[in-house]
Amino acid sequence: MDGVNRIVSVRSGREWCDWSSELRIPGDELKWKFISDGSVNGWGWRFTVYPIMPAAGPKDLLSDRCVLSCPSMDLVTCLLDFRLNLASNRSIVPRLAASLAACAQLSALAASHRMWALQRLRKLLTTEFGQSVNIRRLLGDSDGEARALSFTGSALAALVKGLPETLERQFEYEDPVVRGGKQLLHSPFFKVLVALACDLELDTLPCCAETHKWAWFRRYCMASRVAVALDRRTPLPRLFLDEVAKKIRELMADGEAMDILHESHDVFRREHDEQLVQWMNRRPDDWTLSAGGSGTIYGWGHNHRGQLGGIEGAKVKVPTPCEALATLRPVQLIGGEQTLFAVTADGKLYATGYGAGGRLGVGGTESVSTPTLLESIQHVFIRKVAVNSGGKHCLALSSEGEVYSWGEAEDGKLGHGNRSPCDRPRVVESLRGTEVVDIAAGGAHSACVTSAGDLYTWGKGRYGRLGHSDSEDQLKPKLVEALQGHRVVDVACGSGDAQTLCLTDDDTVWSWGDGDYGKLGRGGSDGCKVPMKIDSLTGLGVVKVECGSQFSVALTKSGTVYTWGKGDYHRLGHGSDDHVRRPRQVQGLQGKKVIAIATGSLHCVCCTEEGEVYTWGDNDEGQLGDGTTNAIQRPRLVAALQGRKVNRVACGSAHTLAWSTSKPASAGKLPAQVPMEYNHLQELPVVALRNRLLLLHHLSELFCPCIPMFDLEGALGETGLGPAVGFDTLRGILISQGKEVAFRKVVQATMVRDRQHGPVVELNRIQVKRSRSKGGLAGPDGTKSVFGQMCAKMSSFSPDSLLLPHRVWKVKFVGESVDDCGGGYSESIAEICEELQNGLTPLLIVTPNGRDESGANRDCYLLSPAARAPVHTNMFRFLGVLLGIAIRTGSPLSLSLAEPVWKQLAGMSLTIADLSEVDKDFIPGLMYIRDNEATSEEFEAMGLPFTVPSASGQDVQLSSRHSHISLDTRAEYVRLAVSYRLHEFDEQVAAVREGMARVVPVPLLSLFTGYELETMVCGSPDIPLHLLKSVATYKGVEPSAPLVQWFWEVMEAFSNTERSLFLRFVWGRTRLPRTIADFRGRDFVIQVLDKYSPPDHFLPESYTCFFLLKLPRYSCRQVLEEKLKYAIHFCKSIDTDDYARIALTGEPAAEDSSEDSENEDVDSFASDSTQDYLTGH
Repeated sequence: MDGVNRIVSVRSGREWCDWSSELRIPGDELKWKFISDGSVNGWGWRFTVYPIMPAAGPKDLLSDRCVLSCPSMDLVTCLLDFRLNLASNRSIVPRLAASLAACAQLSALAASHRMWALQRLRKLLTTEFGQSVNIRRLLGDSDGEARALSFTGSALAALVKGLPETLERQFEYEDPVVRGGKQLLHSPFFKVLVALACDLELDTLPCCAETHKWAWFRRYCMASRVAVALDRRTPLPRLFLDEVAKKIRELMADGEAMDILHESHDVFRREHDEQLVQWMNRRPDDWTLSAGGSGTIYGWGHNHRGQLGGIEGAKVKVPTPCEALATLRPVQLIGGEQTLFAVTADGKLYATGYGAGGRLGVGGTESVSTPTLLESIQHVFIRKVAVNSGGKHCLALSSEGEVYSWGEAEDGKLGHGNRSPCDRPRVVESLRGTEVVDIAAGGAHSACVTSAGDLYTWGKGRYGRLGHSDSEDQLKPKLVEALQGHRVVDVACGSGDAQTLCLTDDDTVWSWGDGDYGKLGRGGSDGCKVPMKIDSLTGLGVVKVECGSQFSVALTKSGTVYTWGKGDYHRLGHGSDDHVRRPRQVQGLQGKKVIAIATGSLHCVCCTEEGEVYTWGDNDEGQLGDGTTNAIQRPRLVAALQGRKVNRVACGSAHTLAWSTSKPASAGKLPAQVPMEYNHLQELPVVALRNRLLLLHHLSELFCPCIPMFDLEGALGETGLGPAVGFDTLRGILISQGKEVAFRKVVQATMVRDRQHGPVVELNRIQVKRSRSKGGLAGPDGTKSVFGQMCAKMSSFSPDSLLLPHRVWKVKFVGESVDDCGGGYSESIAEICEELQNGLTPLLIVTPNGRDESGANRDCYLLSPAARAPVHTNMFRFLGVLLGIAIRTGSPLSLSLAEPVWKQLAGMSLTIADLSEVDKDFIPGLMYIRDNEATSEEFEAMGLPFTVPSASGQDVQLSSRHSHISLDTRAEYVRLAVSYRLHEFDEQVAAVREGMARVVPVPLLSLFTGYELETMVCGSPDIPLHLLKSVATYKGVEPSAPLVQWFWEVMEAFSNTERSLFLRFVWGRTRLPRTIADFRGRDFVIQVLDKYSPPDHFLPESYTCFFLLKLPRYSCRQVLEEKLKYAIHFCKSIDTDDYARIALTGEPAAEDSSEDSENEDVDSFASDSTQDYLTGH
């Protein structure tokens, strides 16, 4: 213990090593206590105390020799940091560089000192004097050149020569950790290494010429140099401009001439770039085609395990862009049983979804919700992957013709000679030496085709599905002898009681295995154990065969689709659920040339030559993409994908994907005009704006994937860990989509998905009104408010509780009968937002403009600079937790914070313009003082105190030396006043960001502007009805019914405030999420019931936990509007007691039907029966 009884260390044990390590006690006193358990007699312990001279102790009496023998790195760092900027002697630069290189390699120095040496070396080499250091000479292998270097120069040569190998080894060590989500960013050591290597242009040297191995480094160098060029407005790298020009040519309209106006920094200054990006971010539909829309990948359907690769929501019912997949630019996508696999152009294989049984191949059985690299085969070039839509194992084919397999191994379907599962890819040894060109996987068996056209099968043999004339399992690949003499060109394997199909080059389709429901296509239900022809398909030009669950599909070169087998769930697309025992053409696609088709377990998707997408079959998980969960009997056009020119489709068990690899036909379409608010862009040609936007879009594509390699904690040039460009510049010119993909990737990787909700908390809303003083706080410092109660309970929350994708806590309102299934949680959030802004808590204050009723931001709030007590700091941290939860869960908060607050939360510094936004009189007042031409006597006669009004209106003394402003001190006063107002919120902002850091990766917020952060937290204050309509489903009424039309007409007529009240009534929230994806698969359900009689006497009823609105069958629109308005204004208490549904006449309300009673014990807003005198009807 130290002198104040603080325990410094506890030692125990019987070995010397348990006690012998050095211990340092600060101060000039130490205490100790020795305790023995009595089991051993006759031994004790001994220690020796050595006094240590403090580092700051006087050393001026030491001799020169003594000082030189004990060099101080602290002294060196101070002196060199000062002199580095003043160095003018070119001759010392090589020697200084060599000395720094020697220090960086000196193991005797502390890691921080070696890092400092590397950073200063980089800073030195990037100055104009660094050009005197010949890097290419240092990297030369000539012994003569090496001998020509001085002894000090050899240290620099050793560092530079070893840099490529060091950088490569450090990248290979850190990359899996960062990509796996275990570490947010690369280490500072790696950052300075890669920045130094970039500055030395190692990417242009032969040592880094290997294409695949150093692709990441070249991408980093390009991103870094382009960012620096845009920041300093210097010429952009030629290679980058060539890549942009290639993209522009892909989007140019016929007859459009190519120009280079978009490359000019004289034409496009920083304000032009920022407004252009704002236009793109805030009105993306204007630029859908111009931003590379052909590379968008759309996913929908079942997503409970994250098998859609980053799309939010457990059930996605409409095609939704998946940025995480699109950034991979895959050449193949294929889905399995709640899984998805992507193969990229450079041969990498990524997996996402359900990890049970090791089916993802990433190691272990954990599920992942974003595409994750299969690291164990990252050095193998993968050409194709195969998995059945209902399969739990997977095959991969390499460019060398080798087959890898992993996943569940029952029945020997992995081909390894055993039944042991594998959680990582393992080569199928028995196929080595056989050049495999195609692979297929079923539910319990596998197949492959060789370059000679031979077919091998293995796995479960029941029903003869392997084609070996028996029903025996095969643990290793075995040749299908019955097909020798025929050249197999395609093969497909089914699941369950499975069949196998193959196609030979003589235009023949073969089938074998289980024959139930006629899925072998020869009429009847008999199975067979050897391949037999499907005569009805011979000569039709079949080019592709597919197997779903108990059904089969064939596609011809003319674009005709045939299906046969089990017909329930309308999986065959013939308009009925009858089984079909011979191939039958799908009439719903007649006249359409289908170019690609994929089968799920119970549904199908195809795309036509015109780029249209059709789906049919089961739709329980929204996998058909029509916004409903109703099965579709015949192929139906996916309206949401019209105009997207889709030419690729893929399926998993109950999820679907579609994308395009072709140039959009209408790529040349441009916005008709520049919106008025973007004044800097008005005079520029729209074509040039499109081209510049593509340039900035390409920068985002380069920079955002490299974000973990850059320093995010300040201006990039200040720390020596990155290029000399500040994020305040970059955040304004990076496309939001790219930044959000990088941000969401980290959030998804840290998501905890194994719980329905967090801890159960009790909140007492009744005490809030009781404890509130007249117009004041709810209890001392607002601790009795719902916000204060939740803040007090946060200490009991585990870190994992804050990483849930939905309800972070479950609410029990004291004295209120509610079972929180989501509505209570949403209501607690809404209550908290109200309390923050209505004076129940001390954290927020109205802006000075709001107090004076003049200027902008009158209805906005600032963080209170007066709230500095420990209890307030803790509350600010909880406010940060709330903001982080809103970002992580996609549930917007209704907070009206002024824009400068959002800027500071995003890590930006305030400017004088920001002060004027919230206090329009402050800067003019300072300018009056600064520019006043009064004499000294006149000025002093004014008696202006040396104080400044804070944002809360309190006068703050700026100096203890001056009581009043004089002519001599007014300049100092203006400086101090501005500095105070620019930094008065720093303590509060730091506490809020500390709270946010518990939930989201705060360093990545450096990428976002204040407006972008506000949108992520609060969504849009406007409530777009088209977004609400897109997630609406109907029960007990058709979407075209008059009642539904009346409802939407009333919603259209509502003001934005009334729409917010409606959302509060029906969902417990006051804002909609930003996008369909942010709804996380939640539908807005409108249910019309006949139990209300007479209907015009009843109010609507809502179930906030289910986003459900129950409507009586009102007789006209006027009645509906009046009842709905009454409900949203007056029915605000969550309760499920029966008294809430008692008619005012004294008669009980009509009983619920049994089919609706199951939801009655959850949180709902009251529905009252009303009398004619109340309603006026």
